[in-house]
Amino acid sequence: MKMSGYEISKSEFKSLSEFVYKEVGIHLAEHKIMLVRSRLSKRLRDLNLDSFNAYFEYLSNDDTGEEIIMLINEISTNVTSFFREQSQWDFLEHEIKKIELKDKKTLRIWSAACSSGQEPYTIAIFLLSTLKNPQSWDIKILATDISEEILKKAIDGLYTEQEIGALPKVMLQKYFDKRNISTKNGMQLFYEIKPFIKAMVTFRSFNLVYGDYSILPPRFDKIFCRNVMIYFDKETKNAVVNNLSTKLLKNGLFFIGHSESLVTMKDGTLKLEQPSIYRKQ
Repeated sequence: MKMSGYEISKSEFKSLSEFVYKEVGIHLAEHKIMLVRSRLSKRLRDLNLDSFNAYFEYLSNDDTGEEIIMLINEISTNVTSFFREQSQWDFLEHEIKKIELKDKKTLRIWSAACSSGQEPYTIAIFLLSTLKNPQSWDIKILATDISEEILKKAIDGLYTEQEIGALPKVMLQKYFDKRNISTKNGMQLFYEIKPFIKAMVTFRSFNLVYGDYSILPPRFDKIFCRNVMIYFDKETKNAVVNNLSTKLLKNGLFFIGHSESLVTMKDGTLKLEQPSIYRKQ
């Protein structure tokens, strides 16, 4: 038996990649063939299937739509952390000082690929820590992701010591509760987001490529869509960014990952403020 016990041919990979692109808009480039084999082999074993052809047949005949979600859960890289990409939070701190001078006391923010929840919870903690009088503000944060499994973790808001990273002790005490929880490896310490932080965030499943944007709130002051474009080809990326920008208020901010760029966008709707931060014109 070789490594995972399964081999995937180019034709099998082509069938799977075309199916994934058609169903959810994720582009699996040819160099991802070994990643797909590695990530999906366990799924084949769980389903007692003997080949990727058999898996494709199973996937194609699944009328519930559950298996495509299982597939996305396996091939997506949900890497995130609290206060990731510090320069963006530094920029946003200066931005908050500007909007505090205005009469408008509402904030609508969309974390458009929220993964396991660190991003939207960071937004909530940041606002409560930065605004001079946060209680006077009407703040709502929408957090969406395509992965149902990762959304469940986000809603639970439970994080290990490794996952909370180097958050200051005072922040942990103010915004997290310690929980000793029994796991398959014995008792383990978790940090749970406090209820008043959870109450600021609404989690929802949403497909950025094929989702119906009309069902979402009409406008946002800020949209975070970080480290998502890597899964899309140029055409899909442009379509997603255009859809997202229609949901952004004039002068609103659009945040992407530091390894990403919108240089191919030509309509000038989003103007670069600094690397990875754009403002709607």
